[in-house]
Formats: sequence, structure tokens, C-alpha cells
Amino acid sequence: MFLDIGPFEPLEKTIFLCILGVLCLGALWFVFSRMQRYRIIADTPTARIRSAPQGYVEIIGHVIAGEDGMLSAPLSGRPCVWYQYKVEELDDVNDKKRWRTIRSGCSEHWFQINDGTGTCLIDPEGAEVSTNHKHTWQASGSFPGLASGLGSEGIASVMTSVLGGERYRYTERLIFEHEPIYALGRFNTVGGGRDQLDQASTARDLLRSWKQDPEGLKARFDADGDGNISMDEWKEAQKAARREAREQQAELHALPDMNVLNDPEDGKHPYLLSTLDEEQLIKRYRWISLGCFAGSLTTFWLFLEVLLAN
Repeated sequence: MFLDIGPFEPLEKTIFLCILGVLCLGALWFVFSRMQRYRIIADTPTARIRSAPQGYVEIIGHVIAGEDGMLSAPLSGRPCVWYQYKVEELDDVNDKKRWRTIRSGCSEHWFQINDGTGTCLIDPEGAEVSTNHKHTWQASGSFPGLASGLGSEGIASVMTSVLGGERYRYTERLIFEHEPIYALGRFNTVGGGRDQLDQASTARDLLRSWKQDPEGLKARFDADGDGNISMDEWKEAQKAARREAREQQAELHALPDMNVLNDPEDGKHPYLLSTLDEEQLIKRYRWISLGCFAGSLTTFWLFLEVLLAN
């Protein structure tokens, strides 16, 4: 049954149709992107770090702090391994109130995941992160990093009692050490003799850098002390460069294995990090897809209503 909409001026009708068309297409795109994530999570088998293949994998384990140690959340001061925060200010313009973001940020520090068979470094840059721990509170001042050791409720109560009113809203999402974590991304093992230098290219680069420091080059290879590098002395410099390239390769061979998970950056495979378990993620993406599909149908129905209006 169609609603009684209209009448529209021709320009108004065109504008409404364009807006509704864009909204409908946007909702459909969102449906397919969330469905893609749902299918990838459901279909990708869980790999064990010790035997994981190189490439796109799913890993489930527990969080460990990275080489930088624990971080401090900028707003609440809570110890964590990853954070994302946002500070918003309440604008009141022409009696219309809205929240405006005035500061935000996201941790780029690496942390680790352990699944009982091994450890893998996690590079969070570019990841779509979902967390169990999301805190939102309101207070009267914009002071990120103010509370060392106070929880979010403590900050809000102190600031409100001192200054009065709640003009600012804070949002903080955190990942804590020892939390279970689900990770889906590109797995790569480096070190352990896997990395091979182009020794000829490395030697050329060394020679080029030495030539840029003539005094240092003469101090090292001017054997006869005449202030010039002869052909024989230049040959000695070339031998030294090749020797240093071989030493660099030997150092690479001596490095231990290091597993890294990061963004595939291919546009086809999402990079997901979540402290929700796999089943929760599947349900979340399924319901988001259904909701967006319902929204696209509603928008298309309104599109037809406006199109057929007199």
C-alpha cells in the first residue's frame, strides 16, 4: 500500500530521488560488505601459530603486551595493550544541540597473541577492531590523560563536582593483557634465515655511502697516504663492501623466527581484531547485514513512493 506523498515540485522530487537512491545503494553496499565478513569468518579455519601457513589466516589466542610493555589509556589511565579514544564537545547553536568531536586517537603500538603453540606480533594499523570494553561517560572538562589511576566513573565524578555541568563526552575502547582475542589477517614469518639480501646491491650501496664521505674513505683505504684512492685501493674498498654485505647476510641468518600478523592491504580480505569470540562476531555481522537489508528495502520503497507521487 502506497503512502499519500506529495505533491512535489520537480526540483524537490529530483533531489529526494537522488538522496534516496544514494541511501539505498549505500545500504546495499554495506549489506554485501558485512556479509563478506560473515562468510570469511565462518569459512576460514583456525590456524595454530606454530604451524600456520604464510598468508591469510585466522588465529585465536590470548593477548600479551608488546616490546614497549603496557600502555596507559589517554583518558582513564588504565593499563592496556591497545586503545582508541574520542573526546566530544556539546555544541548548542540555534537551540540545536549536537556532539562535535574535538580530539581522537588510536594506538599504533604492536602487541602479541599467544595460542599455546607460539607467539605472534600484532600490528594493529589498518585493523577493524571490536572490543568487549567500551566506556562512555560525560563530564565538564576536556582533559585527556588527566587521571592516572582513576577509572572513568571516578574522573567524571571529580570533574563534575569541581566544575559543574557535563559539556564533554568521552569514549574509550580498550584491549587488556590476557584477554582472549580473535585475529584475521596476513601471517608472515621473518628471520631464521628466511630473509635473503641482494649482496651485490648491498655492496654497491655501501660503496656509494662511503664515497659521500671522502675523508672517511681516504682514512680507511688510502694505504700509501698520498691523499688519493688508487685503483688498487678502490679494489680493496670493493672487497670490504662485499665482505660487509656477507656479514649482514650472516646476521640475518642468525635472527630467530618472528611471526607477524598485519593488514593484507589487498582490498579483498578484511583485517579483523576482536576480543569478542568467533560466534559473537558471526552473529554480529549477520544481524548487521539483516538490518542494512531491511533499511535498503525501506529506502527503495520510499524511492518508489516519491517517484510515483504526482
